[in-house]
Amino acid sequence: MAPNDSFTRNGLEISRSEFVLESTTDSVAVLDRDWRILYRNRQAIDLLKGRDISIGRSLWEAFPEAFGGPFHQNYTWALEHQKPVVFEEYLASMNIWFEVHAYPSEETLTLFFRDVTEKRRIREQLTYLARHDTLTGAYNRTYAHERLDALLEEVRRKDQEAAVLYIDLDHFKEVNDSYGHPFGDALLKAVATRIRSLAKDDDILARLGGDEFLLVTRHTRPTERLERLADSLIEALGAPFHIDDCQVEIGASIGIARVPKDGSQTEELLQNSDAALYWAKRERNSYCFFGQEMAEKERVRQELRADLTRALDGGQLKLHYQPIFHVRSERLVKFEALLRWHHPERGLVYPGEFIPLAEETGLITAIGDWVMKEACAEAATWPQNVGIGINLSPAQFRQSLPFKIADTLQKSGLHPDRLYLEITETVLLQSTAENFALLEQLNSLGVKVVLDDFGSGYASLGYLREFPFHEIKIDRTFVADDSPQAQAILDSVTQLGHALGARVTAEGVETIAQLERVRGIGCDKAQGFLLGRPVAASEVHKFIRLDSAPDVIPHRVSSRKSTFRTMHQPVRQTRLSGVFR
Repeated sequence: MAPNDSFTRNGLEISRSEFVLESTTDSVAVLDRDWRILYRNRQAIDLLKGRDISIGRSLWEAFPEAFGGPFHQNYTWALEHQKPVVFEEYLASMNIWFEVHAYPSEETLTLFFRDVTEKRRIREQLTYLARHDTLTGAYNRTYAHERLDALLEEVRRKDQEAAVLYIDLDHFKEVNDSYGHPFGDALLKAVATRIRSLAKDDDILARLGGDEFLLVTRHTRPTERLERLADSLIEALGAPFHIDDCQVEIGASIGIARVPKDGSQTEELLQNSDAALYWAKRERNSYCFFGQEMAEKERVRQELRADLTRALDGGQLKLHYQPIFHVRSERLVKFEALLRWHHPERGLVYPGEFIPLAEETGLITAIGDWVMKEACAEAATWPQNVGIGINLSPAQFRQSLPFKIADTLQKSGLHPDRLYLEITETVLLQSTAENFALLEQLNSLGVKVVLDDFGSGYASLGYLREFPFHEIKIDRTFVADDSPQAQAILDSVTQLGHALGARVTAEGVETIAQLERVRGIGCDKAQGFLLGRPVAASEVHKFIRLDSAPDVIPHRVSSRKSTFRTMHQPVRQTRLSGVFR
């Protein structure tokens, strides 16, 4: 058969199916074994506009820059092996990512392709979000664990050394409370920048949450080198920060665990560096290597543990309640219960100090039970249309949880549909099947299960597919960030939540602009200092009465500023999940 006959025959075959190929949304092209274009549909012509892809023209004449590259290699492999190949590749000359499905036959190669540039961009954003702290750009806790696992394996294999530096900022909480969260966020960014300036390229920098950072380095020999690094970090973080025309000074304490001397597993090293950090924080602006002095640290921890037990029995733990509003109707929907501890000698003990200890010692279960009973009993005295949100700790996720909640609801008289149980991904990281079974039991009680701090990565998306959460709460970092990228993600997450049948609540609304932004993208509810700070139980009814006045939220915000913000000092927000950001 002459070449022209083959070309004509193929052309006739294509003509018969052309109406099918023209109807697909994909771009389609058919090539012969000499790379000549036998057919291309209208979608292909439109996508590749500016390139001459006339019938009979060689593909590599139209795209000479792609000859010999990944496109050419994949097409050649498909023809030689007579097997389909699917790949994604970037064509720099067109600034387009293509998804290509290549199907070979003995005489032709059929290509289905599409522009996936935007899809790739979103995927890369999600990957970045899954691995990084969106505020500082450092790795997040989950990805830091993965990186540390890999580093430790390499260190063991090569018989090397490394060190884990657990960094906690001194006085940050006071600055954050005094100047507000936006200022605190800017300060955390500046802190990360200073730490990064002292780190080596192969060091691991992560933000573990709140004002805690982790730096992992292999550059530990001699020991004096590691000491100089710790000294440099303390000096850098102790120097004044200039933010928004304000000068503030904080400081840092550092706990250090060495590999392999102080451990060779990720969790072991984190625990030991954290234990050293407790000792360092007693002095502040200092560092401490894990070692024998930890015995004293353990004694102090035991004292605090005993105090915490007495706090629960002696009425030192108190709940405050932060309001959450429906964005469209501008009405109060519910309150979130937040925990405080008034120590008779130490004064206000921050949750970052006692909640982790409570989780380690098992006291968190008793505290969680107390919070559940106290909050439900208090909420039962509120109007029927006002709900209560309560955070659950991973330690509370036991087989007995549904029975405890059912008993609490029965004794308090609170209707199940007024109870919102808030969980984070931390709850679901272990024994996922068992935890989802518990969630189903909670759902059957009629309570509403809420996924808190949504948007941190792929894991959240997986959880939403597995369980029909009633509501998702978008982490405050997305609300605070007004960059186009962050807003696009905020909008996408809101639409995704609605598509899955979940209500969407924006956390951390602190400015009118943020309120209007979350209203504009369709968030159902909003929570934050702009709308109302946490108030004591005795003030909740006053707040509810204030809410009954008909007005729009911005004006109501102004009213609350003058009434409640002068009546109540800032109250630290706390979750019983043990994850503090």
